[in-house]
Amino acid sequence: MRIDAERRLRHANFPGAEGSLFLGDVGDALLRCFGAHEPPRVSDAPGFDQQRWTVVVSDAELTVRIESRAYWGFGLFASCFLNEIHLDGPLERRARLVFDLASSLGRNPWEFKRKGRFAKVAGVKATDEKDAWEALIECGRENLFESIEGVRSRILQLKDELPALSDTAPDGWDFDLAMEEINAAARECDMANDALHDRSATGVERALARAEADLISADPRTEVAAQFAGGDVLEAMAAIEADEIDLSDTVLELEELPEDAVRKHTVDDADIPFVDLAEEE
Repeated sequence: MRIDAERRLRHANFPGAEGSLFLGDVGDALLRCFGAHEPPRVSDAPGFDQQRWTVVVSDAELTVRIESRAYWGFGLFASCFLNEIHLDGPLERRARLVFDLASSLGRNPWEFKRKGRFAKVAGVKATDEKDAWEALIECGRENLFESIEGVRSRILQLKDELPALSDTAPDGWDFDLAMEEINAAARECDMANDALHDRSATGVERALARAEADLISADPRTEVAAQFAGGDVLEAMAAIEADEIDLSDTVLELEELPEDAVRKHTVDDADIPFVDLAEEE
């Protein structure tokens, strides 16, 4: 990637950027999974050793600092350099970021080319590093699983309450149609479970969003069900007679402007200077 004059990390085709930086697949995947953010800042730009640099990216609740350095071959071998990732923010957000990172990489980010050399330089055993990664990944998976189970509990609760709610439902609300919406929400939860098994957090969120929409449509207490029950809203508005609308209390009639609002200043044409710019042209 490239570094602009303000030490912001940019893509390789960004105009005006001069310095270069080799991010690596882990760092690249991390920035892609971070979500919406400003261009990352390069706090320590690479010099002669292009494997030494520091990049910081942050948003309102999470800050990520990536420090890179070579750990084998004095920086001559591009396949053996160390990215030390510092995550500062809520546990749920950190776990979700690591879960997305491991899913998008397609390989384990804690597996190193020279394990012995890595342990000596980093001061961390390979087994401890693996356990730390897997703990965050499992935490992210559990958070998504709890979201799915939360929607499932709402589905069961609404299904139990639906017969009693049908007595006070608005006109046009249909019990059988509501049950179909509830069953559709349950199927979306099954799809969310399948996406979670495939480590696709985006697939889980999309399925849960569709399930939420089905629940809103099925619940007669929601504003959507009460507002749109009984046909098209435009047809209902068109059926209102003009005589039924009384705007006498809302229309303000003003026959004459107040004296302080009348413009009294007059301009004499003789006071306006005439400037001929024809010669200037």
